[in-house]
Amino acid sequence: MYSNKEALRQSRYFSKVFLRPCLDQVMFMNLSKLVSIAGLIKKSTRNDYKLDHQQPAKASNDMWEDCLISNAPTKSTFEQNKQAHPLEKACTEGEYLESLVKTIEGNILPLIIEQHLDSSIPERMPAKQVIDQQVVEDLTKLVLQEDARISVDYVKDIHASGTTLEDIYLLLLTPVARKLGAMWEEDESSFTEVTIALWRIKQLMYDLSPIFQQYSEQGKTGSSIMLVPLPGSQHNLGLFMVSEFFAKAGWRIWGELAATEEEIISMAANEWFDIVGLSASVREQFPQLKELIKSIKAKSKNPHVGVIIGSPVFNQFPDLVDDLGADMVGMDAADALEKASFYVERLR
Repeated sequence: MYSNKEALRQSRYFSKVFLRPCLDQVMFMNLSKLVSIAGLIKKSTRNDYKLDHQQPAKASNDMWEDCLISNAPTKSTFEQNKQAHPLEKACTEGEYLESLVKTIEGNILPLIIEQHLDSSIPERMPAKQVIDQQVVEDLTKLVLQEDARISVDYVKDIHASGTTLEDIYLLLLTPVARKLGAMWEEDESSFTEVTIALWRIKQLMYDLSPIFQQYSEQGKTGSSIMLVPLPGSQHNLGLFMVSEFFAKAGWRIWGELAATEEEIISMAANEWFDIVGLSASVREQFPQLKELIKSIKAKSKNPHVGVIIGSPVFNQFPDLVDDLGADMVGMDAADALEKASFYVERLR
C-alpha cells in the first residue's frame, strides 16, 4: 500500500511519463475506422438483437482487436458484462464515441495504470542533501579553486536534491564566508584569494536570486530599510544576503555600497526609513560605527528609527554590541529580518 504522499508522487510521474503519450496515441487513432465498425454493428445486430444479444458476435470482436492497444483487456473481460453493450443498440456516431471513451477510461486505462505503477515508478527519490561541517569544508575549498564552475555546480546539485535556498544561504554560504574571513585573519589564505572566493559566493547568490525572489511579497509590508556598509568596509557579502531576505519579505530597500557618512546621514534626514542597517567588517571600525549611529538617530526624519548592525566580529565578541548604541544586532540574514520586523510592528 502506498502512502498519500507516495501515491500523489506516483500519479504525477505517471501523468508525465505515460498518460500523455497514451492520450496522444488515442488522439491519432483512425476514427473513420471506428465509426465504420459502429455502422457494421448497428446493421448486423438491429434485426437479430432479441435472439442473439447474449452471444457476442465473433466478427465484432475480431474488428475490435485491431483497435486495442497492448496489454488491453481480453475478450473474456468483455464477456463478463451480461447486459447488452450500448454499441448493440441504435445510436448516433457521437453516442458511439462517448461509449468508446467510457470503455477506455473504465476498462483499459485502470489496468495500464496499475501495471505501470508496479513496474516503472522508482522506489525512492534522490535523498535531500544534509548540510554539515564537511559540506562547508568542501565548498570552502571549491571557491578557492581557479575554476568557478565547480563550486557553482556543487551548490546547484545541493539545491536540486531538495535543500531550500534559505538553508543554502544560512547553513552553507554564511559559514563558508565566515571561514574564509578566519582564514584571512590567520594568514591561511591571502587577501586576494579570500576576496575572489567571496566574490564567487556573491555571484552565485546573484544567479540564484531570481529563484529566491520567486515568491517575494513585493513591497506588501510597507516597511522600508536603508542597508549600507560602513565607509571603508572591505567586504559586503553579508549585506547583500540581508538585502535578499528583506526584499523577499516585501521591504522597500535603499542601499549604496560606496556611500560616505555624509550621504548616509543626509539620506536618513530626507527620506523616511523604518530601519537603518549598518555593516562593519572589522573591530577597528566600531568607534566610527558608534558615532554614525548617534548622528543618524539625531537627524533622522523618522524620530523612532531603528538601527540594526551586523559584523562578523559579533560572532566572537557578542558583548561588544552593548556599547555601540544600536537597537538590534543581526547575527545572520534571517535573524536581522525577524528583529527588524518585530521592532516595526511594535511601534505601529
